[in-house]
Amino acid sequence: MTTIHIPYKPQERQAKYHQAEGIDELLYGGAAGGGKSEATIWDTLKYAIQYPGSRQVIFRRTFPDLQRSIIMRTLQVYPKEICKYNQSKHEWTFVNGSVVELAYWDNDSNYMNYQGAEYDQIRWEELTQFEERWYLYMLSRLRGSKPYPRACKSTTNPGGIGHTWVKKRFIDIGPPEITHEVQEYDDGGNPLYWPEGMPYAGEPIIRKRLFIPANVFDNKALMENDPGYVARLMSLPDNERKQLLEGDWDTFAGQYFSEFTRAIHVVEPFEIPDHWRKFRALDEGYNDPFVCLWIALDPKGTAYVYREFVKTKLLTSEQVEAVRQNSPVTERYDYTVADTSFWNKAKTEDVTPADIFAKYSVPLIQAKKERVNGWKRLREWLHVQDAIDHVTGKRYKDAKLKIFSTCLRTIESIPAMIHDEKHVEDVAEHPLDHVPDALRYWVMSRPDGGGKEKPWSAMPDDIRRRVDDDDDDDIRVENSFW
Repeated sequence: MTTIHIPYKPQERQAKYHQAEGIDELLYGGAAGGGKSEATIWDTLKYAIQYPGSRQVIFRRTFPDLQRSIIMRTLQVYPKEICKYNQSKHEWTFVNGSVVELAYWDNDSNYMNYQGAEYDQIRWEELTQFEERWYLYMLSRLRGSKPYPRACKSTTNPGGIGHTWVKKRFIDIGPPEITHEVQEYDDGGNPLYWPEGMPYAGEPIIRKRLFIPANVFDNKALMENDPGYVARLMSLPDNERKQLLEGDWDTFAGQYFSEFTRAIHVVEPFEIPDHWRKFRALDEGYNDPFVCLWIALDPKGTAYVYREFVKTKLLTSEQVEAVRQNSPVTERYDYTVADTSFWNKAKTEDVTPADIFAKYSVPLIQAKKERVNGWKRLREWLHVQDAIDHVTGKRYKDAKLKIFSTCLRTIESIPAMIHDEKHVEDVAEHPLDHVPDALRYWVMSRPDGGGKEKPWSAMPDDIRRRVDDDDDDDIRVENSFW
């Protein structure tokens, strides 16, 4: 018998990762230097040896990342006595029939590579670099005929395009190092239940998720061999230091609206006074979500996003109905600003979505689509400034844009926006950018970018004229506070 020596002694946090059992999804890490890739490599090897004929895959976002962090390291440490690497396939094959694929996923076309695939373990390195829909699709590939434990195990630091969905899926569900049972829902927000004919028919579908945090201080070997690494992390800019050294999930490098703070921008709902001016802002979508935001402006010029509607797979007629149903008859709106795509005509008929909205008494005005200027305007409304309580004389922090705590999608999406790498003044394309787009349309429709109200007569002529023409006597303008 040949004895194989495995030269790996896991750190305390790595050991927790390896010992986790009975979970469906696991996230490990949260800061730099926690030994994330090392844990993935050795956990993969352990599973391949323990479960003959098993199949696993490790993903990185790009091939250079895969080459540097996974391929090179596995070539150094995987015992050649029991496994062989195929360089053309980027695949390890073991003498017991187990297979480990080393892959990268950088765009939507990768879906085609995994149709019909089956895996016992799926592993994502730096999960926040990936799109949520890629992750969810691969969960459907977690299957097989052998009675092996199956799980999706990932590692990551905060930040990146997937920061928000990863935080929501693993961090926001509860305290770390506790396995949380999470109810599964469909795209419409409806709970999922096991279908008839299954052992658990009629019971809710539950997935068990676990987050194990780790940082550089948990990696004793790194601290001993390179103590200067901590000093280098401490010298980073604030956002990056909080992310990489402290594992802070509330701020991250590349965040566009870094001024967004829940304590300042999110408020508990209250009854909007009748005399406050009210508006709606729309972003069109079908596969992408249709968005409607309801915004109220108080006499001092502070705006409140007080209601939201966000949903996919709605026809234009259904979008109109959703807006009408969520707009009480007691509310009057100065105008409803909408994405210019609402004026695109259908190929088969001479009608636009805007025409359909107008037909059902929801007249629209076109948004100004200037992206960079629009984001700057939005930043002005989010800007945190010093204010004085005129009753107590105390100073406090305030902003001209507030969001009701019930508007969950708005609260989720604004801090999720990141800088475009090629156009740093712009926001990068993001799965959650539809709500910020609608908000951008509204701030660009206002006569002043900083939240200071001007008289109705100072509004741009084209907008004022269109609002005056819409609904005639149905429009009520309150101006007692100007």
